[in-house]
Amino acid sequence: MTNSPAPRGRGTPRGGLSDVSEERALLDAGVTSVVGMDEVGRGCIAGPVGVGGVWCDLEALCAGGFPAGLRDSKKLSPRPRSLAAESVRATWEHAVVAYASPQEIDAMGISAALSLAGRRALAQLPAADLVMLDGKFNWLGTEPGLLGGDVSHMEVPPVRMYVGGDDQRIPIAAASLIAKVDRDAVMSSLDREHPGYGWVNNVGYPSPAHKQAIADLGVTSWHRKSFRLGK
Repeated sequence: MTNSPAPRGRGTPRGGLSDVSEERALLDAGVTSVVGMDEVGRGCIAGPVGVGGVWCDLEALCAGGFPAGLRDSKKLSPRPRSLAAESVRATWEHAVVAYASPQEIDAMGISAALSLAGRRALAQLPAADLVMLDGKFNWLGTEPGLLGGDVSHMEVPPVRMYVGGDDQRIPIAAASLIAKVDRDAVMSSLDREHPGYGWVNNVGYPSPAHKQAIADLGVTSWHRKSFRLGK
């Protein structure tokens, strides 16, 4: 599929990232495809940790094949964020979110669980020359171990880190958006199954109300028991 700008509809967020200088430099250096990748939910005490991955053809992207309104998901309110995530999926055929469960987080630690989720995302995407990863710590290179046997031995492409990449680089911002919107939907669904913890609002982060609910209602199977859950 050739990347092309998504059609603009009413309410589609304007502005957003437009700089492709880094992507053009990569293309000039012989990199033809990348996966933009970002995590969501690392600091939560409940729910899975998620990793978004978006496969991009760099020639198409550098020619303008990306939608308006892409930026760090944390800097958009829910409606523009949802619209931007829709535009990501309308523009890029290969855009996925994969997860590691609370039980996997407890068993292997958060860094290995992030690697596990990231490799599960990569397993659903076409091969790429490079992963563009947000942050300064390459958690994708952490070995998930035997507990991640489904993907622990897969080959990971070279990784390039971008501090603040979710609000600078288009492929990473795209991954950030679909990861945030998808995981929020997961936590809203879990909130209906386990009412009282406020997951529809706190999405599993350790808000005072969430910690009070744990004290009052106890711990669920969706809580990360290796994390500090009390007040």
